[in-house]
Amino acid sequence: MSPQSHPAGNQSDLEDRSTRRELALALASQTPDALAAWLDAHPLSRADLAWLQGQGLALFAFHRVQQADLLDKAPAEVVAPWQESYQRVVVATAAMDWAIERVLLALQQAGVDFIWLKGAALAYAVYDNPACRLRGDLDLWIQPEQLPLATALLAGLGFRLASKEDRPDALVLLVGGEQQLVGDETGLELIELQWPVLRGEWVRHTTAIDHRAIWQRRAAIALGGHSFPTLTPEDTLLHLAQHQAISHQFSAPWLRNLLDIHLLVAAGTLDWPQVTATARRWRLATVLWTVLHLAQRLLGASVPPAAMQALAPPAWRRWLIERLHLEEALLTMQAGGYGHRRFLIQVALVDRARDAARLLARGIFPDDSWLRARYGLAPGASLARWRLRHIWHLATSARA
Repeated sequence: MSPQSHPAGNQSDLEDRSTRRELALALASQTPDALAAWLDAHPLSRADLAWLQGQGLALFAFHRVQQADLLDKAPAEVVAPWQESYQRVVVATAAMDWAIERVLLALQQAGVDFIWLKGAALAYAVYDNPACRLRGDLDLWIQPEQLPLATALLAGLGFRLASKEDRPDALVLLVGGEQQLVGDETGLELIELQWPVLRGEWVRHTTAIDHRAIWQRRAAIALGGHSFPTLTPEDTLLHLAQHQAISHQFSAPWLRNLLDIHLLVAAGTLDWPQVTATARRWRLATVLWTVLHLAQRLLGASVPPAAMQALAPPAWRRWLIERLHLEEALLTMQAGGYGHRRFLIQVALVDRARDAARLLARGIFPDDSWLRARYGLAPGASLARWRLRHIWHLATSARA
C-alpha cells in the first residue's frame, strides 16, 4: 500500500490525495505543531471542510484546531459554519447522554444482559470530548433469547421495531443478525440489538472466534455516574478491524473508523501480546494487520513493530492486498456495497488459503442448512432448483 501502488491518475488527483493524507496525519498527530504546519502550508478551504464532513472527521478536526488555538489560521468563511455545526453537536450530545443513560439503566434494571458497542461507546472511551465522535445510534450486543424482553422494554420507552433487510428469521438465527428499533426521542433515534458481536458468512467460514470468551471478560465504561459493560480494549480493536475490513469493505465512513482505531491505540491500554495471540488464534491476523497498516500510513498510529511483525501475512498476500488500493479507497471515499470487489477483499484478507477456498466454495455452493434458512424451504423440499437460483443471484448481483 505504498504510494507507488496507487492506480495511475492525473497529477491534480494525486496532489489532492497527498494533501488530504497530510491533513489526516496532522489532525491525528499528538503534537499541535504538525497541525499548525499543515495550516500554514495549506489554507483550509471549503473543499477541505466538505472532505472532512464526508469522512465524519469535521467535529474531531474542529476540536483539535480549537484545542491547539489555531482557528485564526483558517479563513473566517470556513470557520463560521464549522463552529456553528460543532456547537449544535455539543448541545445534541448532552441530550444523547441523557437518552442513552436512560435506556441502559432500564435494560440493566430489567435484567437484560448486554455489551455496549461501537461509536457511542467509543465516544466516551477514547475521545477527549464525546461530541468529537459523530454517531446517531446505540449498538448493543445481547443474547438472542433476551430479544423479546429487550424489545418489549424498549417499546415502553418509545422505540418501535423496524426491519433492516429481507433476511429470514431462520437465517438470522444461523449466522447472527440484528434488530433495529427506531424512536422519536431527542438525541437517540435508533437502537440496534445485535448478536453475536462478530458475525456473517465470512466469520462463519474463515475464523474461529470465541464469542463466549468475549462475552465473559468485558470491561466497563462510565456514563452519568453509572457503569455499563463494554468490550475490553483488545476485543474492541479486533471488532473494529473486522467491522471496517469485512462488514464495510473499507467504505463509509472511511477514515472515521480508522480514527477510532488510531485513538484506541494511542490510549496505551492495549495488551499487544494478547492482541496478536488472539488475532492469530481466531484467524483475524491478516484483517488486523491490514487495518493497522492503514492506520499507520494515514494517521500515524503508533503500533509496536513487534506486533506488526507477529500479525504480518506472507509476502504474496501482502502483494495481493496492495492490489486492492485500500489507501486510495479511504482517501477518496469510494463506495462499498454488494459488488464483486467486496468478495475480492474478503478473499484477500483470509488468514489461511484453505479457508479462502472454503469461503469461495460455500459462497457458490452453500450447505443445506444455509440454503433452507435463506430461502425459507421446508425440511423435505428439493434443493436443486434453489441452488441454481442462488448461483444466478451471485452472478448478477454478487449477493445472495
